[in-house]
Amino acid sequence: MNQRAHLLHVDERVQRDPVAPEINARRNTNHKHCATQKRNTMTPAQSIFVQIPSYRDPQLVPTLVDMIENATEPCSLRIVVCWQHSAEEDIQTFTTHGFDLIQTINEGGNSIHILRRCGATAELIDVHYTRSKGCGWARNLAQQRYRDEPYNLQIDSHHRFSTGWDIKMKNLLEVLRLSATKPLITGHPPDFDPHTYPLGRQEYTSAIVFRSFSPVGLVKFKSVRINSKNQEEIAFKAKFIAGGFIFSDGKFIQEVLSDPDQFFSTEEIVISARAYTHGYEFFHPYTPLLWHQYDNDARKVWDDHTESLVASGHIDACASVRSDEALRKALSLFGLSPEDSTAELGEYGLGSERTLLQYERYAGISFSCRAVHQESLIPREPDKSFDTIEKCQWEQRLIYFRSMRVSIFLSNDCSTPPASLIISSHSADEASLSVRELSNLELDNLSNAGHIQYIEEVKAPWHRLPTQYALHTRSGDAVLDHQLSIVVEEVEM
Repeated sequence: MNQRAHLLHVDERVQRDPVAPEINARRNTNHKHCATQKRNTMTPAQSIFVQIPSYRDPQLVPTLVDMIENATEPCSLRIVVCWQHSAEEDIQTFTTHGFDLIQTINEGGNSIHILRRCGATAELIDVHYTRSKGCGWARNLAQQRYRDEPYNLQIDSHHRFSTGWDIKMKNLLEVLRLSATKPLITGHPPDFDPHTYPLGRQEYTSAIVFRSFSPVGLVKFKSVRINSKNQEEIAFKAKFIAGGFIFSDGKFIQEVLSDPDQFFSTEEIVISARAYTHGYEFFHPYTPLLWHQYDNDARKVWDDHTESLVASGHIDACASVRSDEALRKALSLFGLSPEDSTAELGEYGLGSERTLLQYERYAGISFSCRAVHQESLIPREPDKSFDTIEKCQWEQRLIYFRSMRVSIFLSNDCSTPPASLIISSHSADEASLSVRELSNLELDNLSNAGHIQYIEEVKAPWHRLPTQYALHTRSGDAVLDHQLSIVVEEVEM
């Protein structure tokens, strides 16, 4: 039986119209049945642990409501939210939207409000936003309440869900398990606008693709649309994980517990490497299972947590300090730190089922070289041949990414620059790589301000990276050093 047929056999609703009346009717029946229960009586084999970090997000309640309303088995949901909020937000925000407050307990110094809606259980870890320590910390705090549920859903707090999303995710994971021992569904979900939803929502899924390296070697991503080539395919084998959407076995939480020091921007590449070395295989679904609001207008922790709040004693560290610590640990994880400090990572380090080198070959990237294979620049599944090719062959096929800031200065004893100015770059073997002539406006700015700068994006094999820059006039004459000087430095983009 092929994968597509097997998926339909397991639950034919997976491929039906997401607003089919029969699905809605069954969902409503399930909701009524669950609402009469005092406790979640679903068997352990069906339950999903849902973890959400929410920072001052007005979309949290709509997300919870939509998740529960679109679940086929809402009784199977145990939702834990790290609810980071201001004093203006209180529990009535939830009770006015159909949530029943069952009780409030205190654990670990936090008040935890336990609510129910249509049989689903939601636990809110009550945290004033000034106590927040970032995304990884919030995820970790929610994950500590994991109670051996067989399935795990990691999301953000601004989503919408397809009808029967819970059954669809479980079925897809089980089908993938036929060919992958530890499958994991992930990706950047398609976009939606809460003011017009469902109108205008994207109806396609995307692959997470390498975009660029920072100067210190960390990876940045972009999303590129993918389409199934034929009806037999159900998922696209992925190279990277999205922090805002992971569906997996529940044990993923125990094996790849979120590092509380991963503040935000380093989270996804760190969890990708950690999950892969723990034996997980990643898949992007071809069919949308949920949507994500990318243009979210909620307050951001990096905007709130300023140095002035530290000075006033309201917080113990500003966002930039926490970001620096996250970067330091990420560099250590990837062997890019000046000192070998991997031992200090403890449970937040790499796994033992695969090596970091194997992950680099799998993803087609090199952290230490800040380089990538051409195949990793497009939405393409991992190339198995990368596992076995020789190191020299591997490195010869790498493309190096650099962002160079070119600054040109007019010397004090030179009143005006030449009538024309050309900047050329050259490789180590003196081959010409690029030529750029300043515009009249740039020449005027150079004359008026005494300096200008621009960014040159470089993508090239190692032997074609620029090692020197030169200044010339249009006639080809070199510019005298006492007239102009040039400084080139690599920068993060």
